[in-house]
Amino acid sequence: MVRLLGWVAALAGSSLVLAGEPDAASAVLSPGKRQEAVDQAKKLLAPREMAAITTDPFHPAGFEELVAASGRPAGSTTGTTSGETPTTQQTGPRNDHDLLVAIGAALKPSGFFTIGGQPTLLFGQKRVKAGGSVTITFEGSQYTLEITTITPPNFTLRLNREEFTRTIK
Repeated sequence: MVRLLGWVAALAGSSLVLAGEPDAASAVLSPGKRQEAVDQAKKLLAPREMAAITTDPFHPAGFEELVAASGRPAGSTTGTTSGETPTTQQTGPRNDHDLLVAIGAALKPSGFFTIGGQPTLLFGQKRVKAGGSVTITFEGSQYTLEITTITPPNFTLRLNREEFTRTIK
């Protein structure tokens, strides 16, 4: 009998809990509200038309004019090839030392390493050790420069009897 009363009390308590909860049917949205949510989701997930980019973002307006003003021909946006330096217009007569300084400032080795204990510079695919030479084109003329010494972090160039030392990097 005591057990029966316990079951009745438990059953009555659970029915009171269920009576306090809202109806499951009232938790579901109406068909109109559900359709609005579905339509909004479809609108957000729909593919969009992308506007075509009409200008090159890497070459803004006026870029070709700037390149032409720097002494390069218009449409020439690539870098120099190995052993060449950018051609610029000569502003007046230069002596050998001024010419060597201008060439040396523009000449950039593409790498440095040591082979058999001898330091070596790379100019494109050409390897040059101390005592070697490299031929370059500068301001429309070809020059043969001798690499006299390579002592990291510097190397020394010679043109005729003039020398110029600059850093490797």
